[in-house]
Amino acid sequence: MSFRPQFRNLPNEFPLQILRVYPQAAVVLVTLLMFGLNSCGPTDEIRTYNAPREKESDKVAAPGGGIQGKGMRLLGLIIPKSPGESWFVKFSGPVEQIEPHVGAFDAFVQSIRVSPDSASLTYTPPSGWKAAPPRAMRLVTFLPPGEGKQPELYLSQPFGGSLLDNVNRWRGEVGLPPVKEADLSSVVTEVKLGDVKAYRVDFSGPGGKNRMPPFAQ
Repeated sequence: MSFRPQFRNLPNEFPLQILRVYPQAAVVLVTLLMFGLNSCGPTDEIRTYNAPREKESDKVAAPGGGIQGKGMRLLGLIIPKSPGESWFVKFSGPVEQIEPHVGAFDAFVQSIRVSPDSASLTYTPPSGWKAAPPRAMRLVTFLPPGEGKQPELYLSQPFGGSLLDNVNRWRGEVGLPPVKEADLSSVVTEVKLGDVKAYRVDFSGPGGKNRMPPFAQ
């Protein structure tokens, strides 16, 4: 006659009875407990990372009194040739590469003269700079001294667009919002090139979409 244990209505001391009847069960239970403890490794290490904070010196005031990151700087000059057409001088790149050459840019700008018939320009190359290979729709391109890739200073052939359109195009390149016609005087500076009035700009911003004309690409 075989004995088949009944598991209904078991008393609370049932586990102890099982261990008395089946001592090998104690060995199995202890083994399982030890395996479970060993499989629990140390808690995952919590790693922290301190992100570098942006320096206050790397920020510029944004329209409306806000603050925005500063990464790109654009120095430009618009020289009207005829209604709706102008020559352009442009020098743009990372702020740290443009800053040392602001004086050279202004000296180049001041050397430019427009012929009496507004058909051509004359200029004096920046001292110590080298001329870059010819580029389409550019009269000349210069590179400042230094190692590695340097920003280009160029003088373009006449190109279309109103003063407002071209100012806002340049503002968009450095990530600044457009301005209205009534606000132009606050973002451009009039420069006299002999008897000709030109317009200088100096924009800094985080960088924006590439909206450059073909001669600038």
